[in-house]
Order: sequence, then structure tokens, then C-alpha cells
Amino acid sequence: MVCRVEKTKTKTLKAGKLSSRSADAGFTLMELIVVLFLLSIMLTFAMPEFSGNIIRDDTETTLNWIIFNVSKLKKEARHQGKDMFMCISTDTNTISIKGTPSDPDISDTDIRSEFTLPEDVRLDGVEFNSPGQEADTDGCIQFYKKGYSDHAIIHLSDNDGRTFSCLIQPFLHKVTLHEDDIRFE
Repeated sequence: MVCRVEKTKTKTLKAGKLSSRSADAGFTLMELIVVLFLLSIMLTFAMPEFSGNIIRDDTETTLNWIIFNVSKLKKEARHQGKDMFMCISTDTNTISIKGTPSDPDISDTDIRSEFTLPEDVRLDGVEFNSPGQEADTDGCIQFYKKGYSDHAIIHLSDNDGRTFSCLIQPFLHKVTLHEDDIRFE
């Protein structure tokens, strides 16, 4: 009885070199299970954040538009050296950005941009905290060329019965959002 022994070449890995796998080489079941487990852990934490950023309702879009444009108007009024206005119209459910306040004698040709709110979001009015200005269904918030604005609250509501108040501080660029109806005292 003769035993034949086949010699096989074994490759040793050296630093910086990759080994070449044979055609029948693959991943073991244990390696696949570990990778799938790690991916599922990562997705568990990532999906709520991902869906929260991608899927937005109309109310959140409207609130983000107001917050962004208040900050933008304060900066633009200061850089351009002239007063600007954010006009609230509850009749048409729109918010307009203008270079002049709304006046029946002045045409609306000075509208820089206009945002029509979605059907399920309503403008309930604007409230001011300055002498001579009262809460109103329509009104213009003034952004002064020195970088500050009127102290005001924009009131909104949606079809689900939720109310929101955007508090605009005169000397801060940040808008404070309240998920209820707040008023000046």
C-alpha cells in the first residue's frame, strides 16, 4: 500500500499584502450572523432619527419657514440698512415679506416673497407687545435696520386642534416656539 501525499502551498500573509481567496472560499455563517446583528442594532437607533427628518407634516414645515425667515429678516434689514416687514394675512392665509408695510394706498409690488400656508394650517393672527399696537388678525411685524424687531407672537393652529405660538424677541435672532396659545400680559 502506497500513500501519496500531496504538497500544497500555503501562503503566509505579510504586512501590506492581501491574500487571494480560492473559488470555494466565503464567509462563515457566524460571520454573517454577527454582521447582520450589528446592522440591526445600528438601524434600530438610526430609523427614528431618519424618519423624523424625512417625514414632516405641514405644520412643522410652516413653523420652520417662520423661524428661518425671522432670523433672515433681522440679518437682512441690518445688512441692507433699511426696515423690512413680515405681514400676516389671516384672510388669505399667507405670510408676505415686504420692503414697505401693508397700506391700501401702496400697491403690493414690493412683496419680496410670499408663503401660502397649507390647507390644514391656519394663521390665527399676530399679537404685539408695544404701546399703540394691539393684537390683530392681520398685521406687519417690523424688522428695523439696526438689527432688532417688534416684540410679537404669531399664532397658528392646525386641523388636529393643536395651537402654536412663535414668540419673536426684539433683540434675539432665535424664535421661541410654544406648543400652546401664549399671550402677552
